[in-house]
Amino acid sequence: MGRNTLYYIDPVIIRALNKSDLRRKVLFYLDIIYPNHTYLSEMARAIKSDPSNVLGCLRGLGNRYNGNSSLIELGLVEYYEKGHYKYYRLTEYGKDVVKYTREYYRIY
Repeated sequence: MGRNTLYYIDPVIIRALNKSDLRRKVLFYLDIIYPNHTYLSEMARAIKSDPSNVLGCLRGLGNRYNGNSSLIELGLVEYYEKGHYKYYRLTEYGKDVVKYTREYYRIY
């Protein structure tokens, strides 16, 4: 973790990330390209997943990906629209969660 930096990570977020490898992959990819934004198809291609599954992680999708546990709803990812396209980027809180998560999985 950081140099004398404390992170408060909501237990709901920890649970959501522990339940889904794909959510973690999306977060880690967005961390790698930060501060750049990316679009859905590019993200799916980079992490070798189906775009509909990535969309489910980001925004929620039916029963498989609960909207309350989506990365956007949890405040980890933000997006903006330009024309007919949506671009996604990690939030500052999302960066803190990635740091915590990487450290957590390194320990265990």
